[in-house]
Amino acid sequence: MPASPTLQELQAEVRELLRAGAVFPLPSVVRRLQHRVLSRVDEELGGAGRPRLYVLEIAGAVPRVKIGISSNPRARVRQHVTEMTRYQHGLVDAYVTDPLAGPVAADRAEGQAHRWMRKIFAPITREEFAHGDFAFAVVCADQAVRIQDEADAR
Repeated sequence: MPASPTLQELQAEVRELLRAGAVFPLPSVVRRLQHRVLSRVDEELGGAGRPRLYVLEIAGAVPRVKIGISSNPRARVRQHVTEMTRYQHGLVDAYVTDPLAGPVAADRAEGQAHRWMRKIFAPITREEFAHGDFAFAVVCADQAVRIQDEADAR
């Protein structure tokens, strides 16, 4: 019996499949990967609370990275998955930052992360960047949160 594919193998397969243009409904490999990513997010998070930034890697004909903000990222990420499925896009990876002090701090951190992303990647929307690099977006989000936390501590 063959071993189950690693997360990285599933991610590579889904990226390639969706870049080529998937059909509706999304193939089972996409749904399996999304389930694994969502389960990992669930394990890392408690319930709703203070706002956090989240980073999503989205595969599709135009791959993208999204940086958003939510006080309930578990529910918000799931809502995005439902929306992206309608357009034959799939969630490949997700990351959620540490919580911020409040909505104002979160808005500032999100804005900073977006400014850094716009320096390198073309924005599709205010929160989405075409062909964005997920690892770079995670660094942008984490650093924006760290800077905002330091500013709030002063």
